[in-house]
Amino acid sequence: MKIWNNISKMAMLLCIFLLLASMAESQMNRDSPFLGSKLPRTDDQLVAGQSRQTASPIVISAPFNDQAVYDLSISAEPNGTSCNSVSFLVTLTPSSSSSSGYQPVKVRVLENRMGIPTAVAELTLIMPVTGGSLLETVGFSSATSSSGSSGANEITVTADPDNQIKETDEGNNVLTISGAC
Repeated sequence: MKIWNNISKMAMLLCIFLLLASMAESQMNRDSPFLGSKLPRTDDQLVAGQSRQTASPIVISAPFNDQAVYDLSISAEPNGTSCNSVSFLVTLTPSSSSSSGYQPVKVRVLENRMGIPTAVAELTLIMPVTGGSLLETVGFSSATSSSGSSGANEITVTADPDNQIKETDEGNNVLTISGAC
């Protein structure tokens, strides 16, 4: 009787081991870096000498990567704008709130020096993808203020100047402000 108890315990342990091993094997198949080898071949991947396979019920489609997921806008904060500084508010509005993490947003500041736009600053803002606004003030050395001329200095601020972020409205990313000297 003692032998049967030991044998049944060993059989039970073997069954548990096999169950855990099969679960690990299925997990490895799912996360395998060689998963592409398990996918059905497409017409353009047929190798010479292979027969054509019947159509698979599995369809692998491309994600909708070209859909806009954000609206990025920029607005003026006139109280902090002068001849050699500019204040602006960058707002990121998501189209859905299911995402988490951060979105880098590049901002470029140009000064219109004697009729020629000249880059004076470029910064990257890290904004939460859930949305929000950031108030920024950028100061720079202005050729207009050092030349002793009075008047106004035209400053252009562009959010996402390289169009790296897919947006619902690309038209609200540029802001031109006149700073008093």
